[in-house]
Amino acid sequence: MKNLDLGVFGNGISPIESCGWSPSHPQGGSSRTGHFPTSLVRICRSVTSVQTELRGCNSTTLGHIVKQTNRTSTMKKTKAVPCFAFLLAVFACLAATGRASRRARHIEFVNRSGKHVVVDWIDPTTGAAVTMYSDLMDGQVSSLDTFVNHTFAIHEMSNESSSAETSEVRYITVSENEEQVAFIKRGLSIQYEDSSTKAQTQAAEMTNDCQQAANTKLENGENPSEVVEELSRCLEEKTVELIKKKNDEIAFESQVRLAISNQLENHTCADVNKETTEPREVRSWTHDNTERDVLVVHDRPSSQIHVIKNFISPDECAAITEAAKPLLHRGTVADGKGGSKLSDHRKAMQAGVRVPWEEEANGDPIARVVRRLYDYTNDAVGYNLTIEGQEDLMSIQYFGVGRNSSEAFDQYRPHCDGECDGLPHKDGGRVATMVMYCDIEGLVGGATNFQNAGVFVKPELGAAAFFSYMDPVTKLTENGFTSHSGCPVVEGTKKIAVHWMRIGVDEANPWSSFNTLTVKKEEEGN
Repeated sequence: MKNLDLGVFGNGISPIESCGWSPSHPQGGSSRTGHFPTSLVRICRSVTSVQTELRGCNSTTLGHIVKQTNRTSTMKKTKAVPCFAFLLAVFACLAATGRASRRARHIEFVNRSGKHVVVDWIDPTTGAAVTMYSDLMDGQVSSLDTFVNHTFAIHEMSNESSSAETSEVRYITVSENEEQVAFIKRGLSIQYEDSSTKAQTQAAEMTNDCQQAANTKLENGENPSEVVEELSRCLEEKTVELIKKKNDEIAFESQVRLAISNQLENHTCADVNKETTEPREVRSWTHDNTERDVLVVHDRPSSQIHVIKNFISPDECAAITEAAKPLLHRGTVADGKGGSKLSDHRKAMQAGVRVPWEEEANGDPIARVVRRLYDYTNDAVGYNLTIEGQEDLMSIQYFGVGRNSSEAFDQYRPHCDGECDGLPHKDGGRVATMVMYCDIEGLVGGATNFQNAGVFVKPELGAAAFFSYMDPVTKLTENGFTSHSGCPVVEGTKKIAVHWMRIGVDEANPWSSFNTLTVKKEEEGN
């Protein structure tokens, strides 16, 4: 996001909680920072003395102080000083302890010390130790769901001749990396591994043979230039071998994942009590003086899935629904030949709604919400999209027929909105989608299920589900994580406003100049 993450300021969370949170079990709730020495605790606690000033500071004011780029935000001079003082205090705390992260991580503790050990979580607010494993036996493996920057203390169990206060203590802090394992060795030495250290070890093993061969040749007086060329060839062969092995593993795991997700699709959608997937991270996005919570439920370079609270207003929904009324027709799907067709794969009513950009300056609600979704997309993934040549807004409406009806439920079976094959993006193709929930009266079912990503979004009035499917750096499309379904609507109504965004369109090359295979219509058959 380009905007400052101000989610911890002004949603009922105290300033001290924005730096280091109150004691709680590492396996639940929001994230925590790392170990707090006593002096830092005092710094953070001093922040609470200006907490009342926060009530006079909205996030727009704070954002302006740090030179954020909200389009229409303003700052009242009378509030700037206390806001700035508060912000400095918070930054002092965060700079010393590491910024509070809400990203979950998994860590394993493997005891190979020959002794019984204790694993304590260090409360970031007080520095106190909270015991997680009071007796981790030699040879035992235990794991915790925790968060980035959490710190754990490891020491031997106390006995009659020693105590936790006098025995040696080793500390480890949860990193940003995945696959974290702490091996507790003899003498209480800690061997720490994660995805990064494993990669470094593999790289060293891969290059060792090549380096030894090169050194031997140099010692034997061979031509240095030829040795360098041979070293380069050796490294290239080793790299190709490793990449092929990894690609084979990824392909196999992908096949297994897809098979499992397909089997679980109907089961997942049938659970009408299922809630939205717990977020990996909670952010805040400020636009036009309004702050919105953003739940990041999937976060990869080529695929993002976010749930944005209170994204679309009732009057914006009403304007879209009204504009769609005379245009509603049965929804279609791509036919695989560049056109569209009716299909049992999709059962819903839909209507394209033109965005009246010429009325944006007059406050048109449809133009207003579409402008907002482009601003969000550019902030979230940096596509730098423009409105010229983009698709119409789409109103899609599903209606329940009742649990006992013999009629087929309204739904949309799993599909990708754009390309999701891992190949380079086609110019003019879709790269992101915004699904806005406008009417969920009496709704049973109707969730948006990303079966391959393990992400489930339960419709919430006024919320939006955003997902992108192209890496903004490599321009490669994602590999199936944003494949999604509109689960069957059993009862009630589900009316959504959907907008698909593209890269490579403009006034001269609008979206309508491409067929459903993202081929220019004028080039078809060439």
